[in-house]
Amino acid sequence: MRTRALAVGIAAVMLATAGIASTAQAESSSEATCTQPTSAPVRGKELAWHDEFSGRTLDTRRWSTVMDFPGRAGGHYHNTSYGSYAVDENVVLSRGRLGLITDNKPVVGTDPAGTYQYTEGFISSHDKFFQSYGYWEICAKFPAGKGLWPAFWLIPQDRSWPPEIDVAEWFGSIEGMHSGLASGNWPDVRWDSHWSYGPVPTQGWHTYGVNWTTGSITFYTDGKPTSTITGSQIPSKPMYVVLNSGTWANPDRGGPPDATTPFPNTFDVDYLRVYK
Repeated sequence: MRTRALAVGIAAVMLATAGIASTAQAESSSEATCTQPTSAPVRGKELAWHDEFSGRTLDTRRWSTVMDFPGRAGGHYHNTSYGSYAVDENVVLSRGRLGLITDNKPVVGTDPAGTYQYTEGFISSHDKFFQSYGYWEICAKFPAGKGLWPAFWLIPQDRSWPPEIDVAEWFGSIEGMHSGLASGNWPDVRWDSHWSYGPVPTQGWHTYGVNWTTGSITFYTDGKPTSTITGSQIPSKPMYVVLNSGTWANPDRGGPPDATTPFPNTFDVDYLRVYK
């Protein structure tokens, strides 16, 4: 009897252990990010700069949370196309990932002064890292919801505009992902754009990248090219990275958030890597 009881006990422990392992594996799988092999545009290139977001707080040697580019209204507010004000507490690092939070919490801002309905997370590598050309990539998961407007983009270090390279710009109201180039001179700005539609960016982790060379820009999703721009409008000046969440304020492109928009929500980034 004791032998049988011991055998039953061992079997129970084995089943419980297997259950725990199975649960852990399922949780690990559900949390898996961008695990695909090295994509074609990375091969043969040297890693120039990166952040794996493995710390507890944002690395201020790499990033700033203050805006410094033409067209902004202040250091924490882009312009009237946005309904959100950037606050440092909306930049969160957890479990080796960056979370840029958008929340429906009205805030009284000082830079510029005013009351703003929504808050966002914003980081940029201005004055920290910038280069001309190369392959720039994030692994990310975008939030779902009407009026949400998170983005991964590049802008010139010299504070000029245009150009601007939008690598992955998500419009939640229309479930549209935009990538493209703004070029020319203000106010005569030329846009070369590519759009894709559907909820896929919000349903899992994907890589979004741009391979920028002399006279050519090619955009990638999960290592596969989605569109290419060529011509004399391709910029050559050094550019830096911006990652931000936020909300759309205008009536077009599906309009701003409404009662259906989930708050708070997060633009999650597992890593950012730049190659030369």
